[in-house]
Amino acid sequence: MTAIAPTSRWTPANLHPMQMAFWQSTAVVNATSACRRSFKTEASKRRLIRAALTPSPHAGRRFFACAPTELQAYTIFFEDLCAMTPTFALRTGNPDRDIRRSDLTIHLRDGAIIRVAGTDRPSRLEGGFWDGGICDEYGDCRPEILEQHILPMMVRPGAYIDIIGTPCGRNHWYTLVERIKSGDLPNAAHFTWTGAEVLHLYLGRERAEEVLAQARATMDEDTFSAEWEGAFTSPRNQVFYTFRDADHVERCDYDPKATLFIGFDFNISPGCAILAQERRFKGDNPHVDRVEDVTMCVDEVWIEQNSNTRKVCAEIIRRYGSHEGEVWVAADASGGAGHSSQVSGSDLDLIEQCLSPVFGSRPIAEGYGSTPNRLTMDIGSSNPPVVARVNSVNARLRSVDGTIRVRIDPKCQHLIRDFEGVQYKKGSNDIDKAGAPELSHISDAFGYLIHRLHPMTEALTVVTRF
Repeated sequence: MTAIAPTSRWTPANLHPMQMAFWQSTAVVNATSACRRSFKTEASKRRLIRAALTPSPHAGRRFFACAPTELQAYTIFFEDLCAMTPTFALRTGNPDRDIRRSDLTIHLRDGAIIRVAGTDRPSRLEGGFWDGGICDEYGDCRPEILEQHILPMMVRPGAYIDIIGTPCGRNHWYTLVERIKSGDLPNAAHFTWTGAEVLHLYLGRERAEEVLAQARATMDEDTFSAEWEGAFTSPRNQVFYTFRDADHVERCDYDPKATLFIGFDFNISPGCAILAQERRFKGDNPHVDRVEDVTMCVDEVWIEQNSNTRKVCAEIIRRYGSHEGEVWVAADASGGAGHSSQVSGSDLDLIEQCLSPVFGSRPIAEGYGSTPNRLTMDIGSSNPPVVARVNSVNARLRSVDGTIRVRIDPKCQHLIRDFEGVQYKKGSNDIDKAGAPELSHISDAFGYLIHRLHPMTEALTVVTRF
């Protein structure tokens, strides 16, 4: 890519023709909607440093690298851009003076500045001309950020913007790509590539195939298409589109000695919880995983009207108060601030107050270990994004390779109804809660549980050389 690397951070790159086309592009707007960990962000960083180091007749040039939030922008860009910038190019040659972490800027010898910022505060990107920049995770940025806050600042000859990210439905990211492909946006180019096309260039054929196979086994179809094939999947009205009654519903026997997992969602009408256990599948369905434990939904609690956390807990104790194994709770993290029980404390506090005397007062049965308290409250500091929770559930219900890792007892009628009926708002990735207010509550509870137990994660691939 360069005859002499500016710093050791510039490792050699072996590129696919489409990646090379992106690297060499001279368009003003360069939209790259390609698969993850496949050079698009790395190439944009190198293009930014190359542009900043290229002599120019313009004084006081300004370059930026942004992401949806400042923390994301810092994590993605700042340390790498610092490592990619040679000391000789810094304003005084002193990194401690020229690299300013207080405002995430790098000051260069010719007066140019590289700034790292989040798009959540567009004012950070206003106030002067921009000569080059990167907008990463564009699908998660505000829809107006490009045309209202970035492009108006890019009027100097040679100014450019690299817009990159993984596809995420049919939102403003999709609209931008379609405009470029149709020729509606002048001086713009679109680039894309799949994991199958490029991963072997960095990892070798065998390891690339392993990574993709693992992704197919742990992701649902839509997520795999976006993450590894760079595809803008059409929105499906059904949120849990990987569910099929015939494939997922069968009797699930309760084991009084195995861990009982409980997922809570906090409501007054209805109050609900899902109860599950995990164990090896021994049934006849050939598509159900036999390698790892399968999530068995053994029961649900559903109190239609005038419910609260105490009533849901009381029903759980009534049915399972004699449970001998451990009890593990996941729930809506916002319940820590209080919801259905403002006077008595938060919902999460109430769960622990109600369940701990029952499930924390005696040791686990002989042969299953011993603990002074069998109740585990595993609640995150905040809820995962809805899309992450939904993706985790869909991947658990059915991964790309067809593997099923959830069984649902027929008595869980409300969970089944949710899986069949919860819809997205038309033309969006937002769940339609207003259109069917009786739906989504117990599937939310199941989602909190599954995302804590089995968060859908991409196969970890560390690429040290490009």
